[in-house]
Amino acid sequence: MADSGDQFEAAMLKVKAHFDREEYDRALPLCAKALQSKPDSAMVRRCRVFALLSLSKWAEALQACEGYATREEAFGFERAYCLYRLNRFQDALAAIDKGKSTGEDESTLKRLEAQVRYRMGEYENCARMYEGLYEEDPDEPGLLVNAVASRVSGDQPQQALRMMAQMEDHLETSYELCFNLACALIDDGRPEEAEQRLEQAKGICVRELAEAEETPDEDIHLLDNHEELAAINVQRACVLQRSGLSDKANELYSSVLKHSGSGKDVDVTVLAVACNNVVALRSQGKSLFDSLKRINVASKEVLEHKLTRKQQIEIGTNKLLLLLQARKIGEARKELARLDESFPGHPRVVVLQAAIAYTEKKGKDCEEVLTAYLKEHPGTEEVLVALSQLHSQHNRVDLAVAALTQLPVERRANPRMVEMIVAVHQKQKTPEKAVTCLREAIDYWKGKADGEDEQTFAAVLRIAARLAMELKDKVFAAEVFKLYLEKIDGSDSEALCGLVAALAGTSPDEAEQYAQRLQLPDYGHLDPEELELSAIPKVGGLFKKREAKDAEGEGAEKAKSAKTKKKKKIRYPKSYDPENPGPPPDPERWLPKRERTEFKKKMKKRDRVMLRGPQGAMPADDNAFRKQGPSTAQVEVSKDKSTGRNQGRRKQGKK
Repeated sequence: MADSGDQFEAAMLKVKAHFDREEYDRALPLCAKALQSKPDSAMVRRCRVFALLSLSKWAEALQACEGYATREEAFGFERAYCLYRLNRFQDALAAIDKGKSTGEDESTLKRLEAQVRYRMGEYENCARMYEGLYEEDPDEPGLLVNAVASRVSGDQPQQALRMMAQMEDHLETSYELCFNLACALIDDGRPEEAEQRLEQAKGICVRELAEAEETPDEDIHLLDNHEELAAINVQRACVLQRSGLSDKANELYSSVLKHSGSGKDVDVTVLAVACNNVVALRSQGKSLFDSLKRINVASKEVLEHKLTRKQQIEIGTNKLLLLLQARKIGEARKELARLDESFPGHPRVVVLQAAIAYTEKKGKDCEEVLTAYLKEHPGTEEVLVALSQLHSQHNRVDLAVAALTQLPVERRANPRMVEMIVAVHQKQKTPEKAVTCLREAIDYWKGKADGEDEQTFAAVLRIAARLAMELKDKVFAAEVFKLYLEKIDGSDSEALCGLVAALAGTSPDEAEQYAQRLQLPDYGHLDPEELELSAIPKVGGLFKKREAKDAEGEGAEKAKSAKTKKKKKIRYPKSYDPENPGPPPDPERWLPKRERTEFKKKMKKRDRVMLRGPQGAMPADDNAFRKQGPSTAQVEVSKDKSTGRNQGRRKQGKK
């Protein structure tokens, strides 16, 4: 027994040494050997489970947890974590509830539950859980990072921005927090601010990498293509893509994909997003084979539980549209069935179903699919916009406007939607309805112009001002410019000039009051007496000098171009003398012979029958189809000479 005890102690010492060096593959067989010596040892059991988890052997670790579970050692957290990594989320939640009942660390189980709910797409519950955990432990910035990520993934960017408004101090130390804040700004339509946050995130990340890898200052630029920066570079490319700088965005995407193929361990979700965005950059029908190849990489089944719901539906949509461009209707229907199974009732799936019907030139079926969904889910933005576009393509502008007016007020008041509705009304030549739509949007945002809503309100007012100037509606223009100066920016000189111009025709007194607020240039440094005594500048002389200088410049340029031009030697045809050219060549010499003027078409013998008409008919002049030449009808034939052809031969034979 003493020997087995010594062997156990020696094995455990080796296990500890391997754990310290993170050599879990070497520690695992030693754990099994120690477990044979003492099968009831709780410490050895935990060591073996820890080694299996560190080696990502989730199935074996789950089996070990279920085999070792006792009243004293429930392995509740470890079992739930294995189920989470095996994508068995409902079983993981049940294991977490069981772990809470057995008295395990509730805070740790809550963090795991929040992560499980994030993978299940329950972003609202996940964000609330992370926010509650951060309130309990404000010294852990990772909880705030996950809370912001949950809000962004759940299409709630404004709540994420509101949360981060009071956490500016954390942004200087956490590049993940800067990155998530940039994602929220992108979704909120603020690309300039998002670019600044991404640059800040890149700077923090490069600094941390340089410290971790002990990189000297002169070699820091080599870290620009580090795999940790891939996500930041892809997001920067996304900002450029939304800003219309497609070439620069494509360069960034290509650099990330190129470095991932050179052996760098780039995250698979980052590569999937890069492949999808590269495909979205290309115009319709361009590089279809390569696009399908890239989109297949982005839509692998192994990525199903790693991508967010928003990313999955975007990638699936692009894949289906590519299949429709390639005329692969059968494969597109299979992809639609997969999306419908993964996201039942999602409006994007209905729009894609309508797109398949439209590609097959079934316009009626396309309209029926969209209207049937709207009966069950009225006010769905994506479906209403698709229906409006369908009506607009069929020149049914009134129905297109009616579809857009079914949107809820908060969606109709969105700047992009307002601009779309105004454009449709202008196409229909009903400007009064466009003004009514803008007034509705202004009234909606007037009471909400606080904080993050102020920029949205400003965008709506700019659209309204542009339309008022086009319609020359001075009353509406004055109202819009007043609101902009009162609610947005009172020092905006352009809005102030517009207000003065609009009030000049309707209310001159009020226009003078606002004109006094205009900051005119200061001329106090000029002496009026000196200006009066100075000579009047000869404007005409200045213009003449300028014209003469321009003429001299043009003449110099012409002379320079004349000098640079070389006179080429004329090449004549062979045996052609330019001094004695002779008669001019035939202008029709390059035409085929049958197309020349001198050509006379000869009728062939087989064509005569075709021109005689129906059977039995004869032409009016029977000589029309006979050769014209000297007639031999009146020529006398000598009778003394034999006309027979073989007569001479017969006589010779009789001799």
